[in-house]
Amino acid sequence: MKVAVYARVSSEKQAEKELSIPAQLKAIQQYCQNKGWIITNEYLEKGKSAKTDDRPEFQKMIAIAKRTNRPFDAILVHKFDRFSRNREDHIIYKALLKKCGVQVISVTEQTEGESPQDKLLEGMLEVMSEFFNANLATEVTKGMRQNAKEGYSNGGTPPYGYRIEHIALGNKKTKAVWVLGPREEIDTVRWIFNQYAYEGVGYKKISNLLNEKGVPTQKGGQWSASTIRAIVYNEAYLGRRCWNKQEYQTKGVKWRDRSEWVITENAHPAIIAKDLFELCQSKAKDRHKGGGQTHNPFQTKPHSPFWLRGMLYCDKCGSRMVGNSTSTTKVHGGQKYYLCGGYMRKGKAFCPYVGWRKETLEGVVTNKLRTALVRLIMNDQLEDEIRKNHAEQNQHNNVNAAALETEIQFLEKRIHQMEQELADGRGRIYYSEVISEMKQERQSKKSELTLSQQSKSTAMIDEHFIISLKERITSLISLLENDSPNPQSLHETVHKFIPQVTIHRESKVVHIMFQIKNDENVLYQKTLVAEWPTK
Repeated sequence: MKVAVYARVSSEKQAEKELSIPAQLKAIQQYCQNKGWIITNEYLEKGKSAKTDDRPEFQKMIAIAKRTNRPFDAILVHKFDRFSRNREDHIIYKALLKKCGVQVISVTEQTEGESPQDKLLEGMLEVMSEFFNANLATEVTKGMRQNAKEGYSNGGTPPYGYRIEHIALGNKKTKAVWVLGPREEIDTVRWIFNQYAYEGVGYKKISNLLNEKGVPTQKGGQWSASTIRAIVYNEAYLGRRCWNKQEYQTKGVKWRDRSEWVITENAHPAIIAKDLFELCQSKAKDRHKGGGQTHNPFQTKPHSPFWLRGMLYCDKCGSRMVGNSTSTTKVHGGQKYYLCGGYMRKGKAFCPYVGWRKETLEGVVTNKLRTALVRLIMNDQLEDEIRKNHAEQNQHNNVNAAALETEIQFLEKRIHQMEQELADGRGRIYYSEVISEMKQERQSKKSELTLSQQSKSTAMIDEHFIISLKERITSLISLLENDSPNPQSLHETVHKFIPQVTIHRESKVVHIMFQIKNDENVLYQKTLVAEWPTK
């Protein structure tokens, strides 16, 4: 039987114990040797928790297992908790794999049979694993909460102006605390608060001034408006330690209610006086109409009207373009634009200003995309284009492979010639070094050739996938034809087909990268080109 191996560790500490990936692989390989099974694939996950299914190698393995031409019939793990510690995920993914004809087998927890006893044992092992994980999480959180109450650090990078120092507590135990950093950083923090509170200077202007002076950030990069904002709102500069502010277990960062925070006063030296900090908060609320809140729990944000967000990139600096609305109090106010995110965060020193009218740009993309989609679903053009794209890709691989083979033959000929000259005593003193370099280059070319040959494949178009794809394209066309489409629906649907849009600012030519993907495989790709409308 052909099998895939899945091994995982969730922390560096596990790598030093019996749960390390090499230890798991050794046990699995021995098991396969005894059974006479062949290992075709290995999926190794380092530093990933099994509490969720958000694991790259795990998802890659599941995607391949779902294919009709998958290279394995079963997935082997050291223990079931390597596969998942979440009972719900365990049931869902094992059921999905079972429908595909793929088993999940543990080499240390033998439950291969289909008898009621085997199913009961496997279920008990899964429940015990989930209980152990939940109990461990509770105990760890309890310890971290007590640590925070005492003013110690629970990890992470301290704010700008602070450093971490470890203090001895006896019995060879140490705990981390925040101490004041370099004098220049402390002075910079105070200067930022004074500029904002007393000089009326905003985040972006402060970041520009710091960049002009050549003051480095904590990581040695450039300052941005968002970095200044984070400093102005950070209560740590009062000597106050706030822990448990955010929820990280679910996707996306969510703020907890302040009542759930663990707040410790005088946990470390203060840099800013309380009256100056409160003045900055008051100024922030006045300037940003309540924007001085350091968190806003449980509030549902309205969906953005800019449905090209996340797809549109600046042609100069490569930053994502972001939506921006002008003030309605101005003469030409109320207009919406896509602006360069790099310019917005770091100023014109980083990237020259550029902005595109939202309605015009979205209209150009809509018209061009709609036309391309309508043509694709006519007759059998969709299947033909996918096959054509596949053939072109294989042709490119063939040309590349031929060039590599020619280069390898030339290197082998030169190596043989120089080795012969050395043997005959006619070689130069530096020939040995040259031969060694050419052999390394030959090996590199051979590896590249192997990869090129492996990338060749036959265009296999699943009928059900084509039917589903046509339905999605038809739905997208309907959305694009709607006079008032829902921006969120449009964003989510278009994003599945368009990874990138760029506009050449001098020529105003719009380039739209259009893709059709099945899992991670690109079946079809084309760059749609459109002209900016003339007035």
